[in-house]
Amino acid sequence: MPDAFTLYGSPHSQYTYKVALMLRLSGEPFSFRYVSFQRAMHKTPEFRALSRWGQVPVLRHGARALVQSGAILEYLADTLGTFSAGDVETRQAIREWLYWDADRLAGPIYGCYGVRLAELGLLPIVTNPIVAAHHRSGAEAAFAMLDSQLAGREFLAAKHPTIADLCCYGETAFAELCQFDFGRWPDVARWARRIAALPGCRPPLDLLPMVDAEIA
Repeated sequence: MPDAFTLYGSPHSQYTYKVALMLRLSGEPFSFRYVSFQRAMHKTPEFRALSRWGQVPVLRHGARALVQSGAILEYLADTLGTFSAGDVETRQAIREWLYWDADRLAGPIYGCYGVRLAELGLLPIVTNPIVAAHHRSGAEAAFAMLDSQLAGREFLAAKHPTIADLCCYGETAFAELCQFDFGRWPDVARWARRIAALPGCRPPLDLLPMVDAEIA
């Protein structure tokens, strides 16, 4: 199938999870190709031919190799016609949320998850408590802002879920793995439950395996 989707990434990557979740919630089957960073698979010539920065995720669609999760989500919304918006104003609001997530929420959660993996002995690193606290405080500030923006709203940019919601939910799902207490942000907690209740939604480590797979 020339137009089939193949997703390259890791179950431990929040960025990979967002793309996988978008495909699954859209009812789009895809092939998953596990990229192990511990085995330096992201540095191989074969992978670098797909990902010029050596990062995951990469989504292959036909002859295209797409990179950067936010841009991939926009591509999928346009291609599949799901979790999108029909008017210019809402599309702009969605794009602003994608950029805000990349600027304020994604980085701190990435750091927090790295700390959590080290605590569990799954990463061979020693984390500085000051650095860990910096990641955590940045994430807490971002969730406080997200909570304020969700007051009186069911979803971020429209009356229905869009890729803005899926993008920010990706961080929220990984924050749950980092043992964040969402009782502090009740509107975030309610919104996250709405996304988690969408048909086909699964937590990060349940959606993708640590091996190559076909995801229906």
